[in-house]
Amino acid sequence: MSGEILAWPSSVLKPLAIEPNVVAFSRSGGRTLGGLERVTRTDRGFWSIAYRGVPLATPAQRRMWNAVAQHCGGAAGLLEVPVWSFDSAAWPAGTVNGRLLTSHSDGTALDDGSLYAQSPIGVTLVSAVAIGATSVTLRIGYGIGELTGVRFSYQGALYRTGLPTALVGSDWTLPVSPAIRAPIPAGADLEFGLPTCIVRLADDRQMDVNFSRGGVDRRDVAFVEAADYWVDLAAA
Repeated sequence: MSGEILAWPSSVLKPLAIEPNVVAFSRSGGRTLGGLERVTRTDRGFWSIAYRGVPLATPAQRRMWNAVAQHCGGAAGLLEVPVWSFDSAAWPAGTVNGRLLTSHSDGTALDDGSLYAQSPIGVTLVSAVAIGATSVTLRIGYGIGELTGVRFSYQGALYRTGLPTALVGSDWTLPVSPAIRAPIPAGADLEFGLPTCIVRLADDRQMDVNFSRGGVDRRDVAFVEAADYWVDLAAA
């Protein structure tokens, strides 16, 4: 394990697009004389995440970019980056940046006039899962109708669901990728509104940048899941 985990400052450095993909790990024994190739999946893979078009238009944004780069120190530093989920799990009306703003049941706000912020999607884990599990049973609470092909996270570990293998009422049993990184207890609230992933920079030079004089700059940055973080955590 290496140092503090810094939450990506998404309110200041919000990308135009996000590319979250699970990199599968498979093996091939080579082609037969007939040209056929048998490929076997040996692992559930890891996350590769890219932010495209991060704005560097103001001095505040440029300072924040520099500060994050200093924290990372190349690919050594740990970040927890949000992966917006509205592409596969629609956010209901009133959702702001992955959080649903609501009032008291009588319609009143907090003392300072602000509203409560909660996840727009409520899903819990039915049965506890251990490290290395590849299937979960989830229970829908509110804000979503089905759980096929969606992303969720728990304490910075990001997962993607597949096709359901069992469906009983509001309980869905589904395969997940990657394999479960850390134990999740039964009844745990899972993050579907704004899931996050603990990552490192894809290489030491990802946050190198040249600033144009007086212009509006946008930069791309690539991350890889810090799978070693979970290995070290399990061994601690």
